[in-house]
Amino acid sequence: MTQAGERLKQLGATIIQQIQEAQNQIRHLSPDHLGSAAIGMPASVSAILLPPLARALRDAHTDAKLHFRDGCNGDLLSSLNAGSLDVALVYDAPGIAHPNLEALLSQPIYLIESTHNTPKALVATDTIEAAELMDIPLVLPGTRHGLRQIVTSWANRNALGLNVQFECDSYSSMLQVVSSGLAATLLPAASLKREILSGYFRCRLITKPALYRTIALAASQSRPVNAGLVTQIKKMVETVRGDFLWPQSHNTLQTSARVTSPPAVTHALQNNRTEVFGETFLRSLQEASPL
Repeated sequence: MTQAGERLKQLGATIIQQIQEAQNQIRHLSPDHLGSAAIGMPASVSAILLPPLARALRDAHTDAKLHFRDGCNGDLLSSLNAGSLDVALVYDAPGIAHPNLEALLSQPIYLIESTHNTPKALVATDTIEAAELMDIPLVLPGTRHGLRQIVTSWANRNALGLNVQFECDSYSSMLQVVSSGLAATLLPAASLKREILSGYFRCRLITKPALYRTIALAASQSRPVNAGLVTQIKKMVETVRGDFLWPQSHNTLQTSARVTSPPAVTHALQNNRTEVFGETFLRSLQEASPL
């Protein structure tokens, strides 16, 4: 290659590098660019929303640093106010205070019980009247949890004396108590879809009056939040609306061999229906996650 050709090659490489650097700088200045995101939600919400949301965010923002956190209402709002979360999905519970809370979806609450000595084939119209709950031992999350606040407010409004025997702050401990037959709990059925379809738990829709929880979105006031991130989260909640409303969005509940829990959970459930789960079950549920 001639001296002129070598010089032209060097200049061309320099120009290409400068164009790439300019493109990167412009992309980072774009309002659609997402460098990082910290998103919090209750575990019973992340069980439905997290997989499709994480996939969609990764596809749209290949270089973004994504952090997801489970927590109860109190912890999520504290993290949001402290600036360690960009966005949180919380329960719109009585007394909650946040300046830009936006309701996204309301879920019906079901009575969740062990299937020990109960039929496995259940129809979606299985219901229980609110007054009947007073005779059923319950395990509920602690008072820092939005779900507990919603249940308590609903019970007080309707003069219902709920028989709360246990308080647990995680899925693992809640499922231990429910599966043992010691108590039932109140949760959206959709959060336990696999276990219900596999025949380990049954769900009955609470009626007269019905009980709902509303999932709301709150963005941080102490740090800039990418508007595109908020839009993507809202769109994904709408996309999986049917999953949040299960089984009301389906005609029947049937046990299915095609929809099963992970092997470790299945084994633990099959061998511990009338006693508290052992360590295998606890490990299979990973870390104890707040509701």
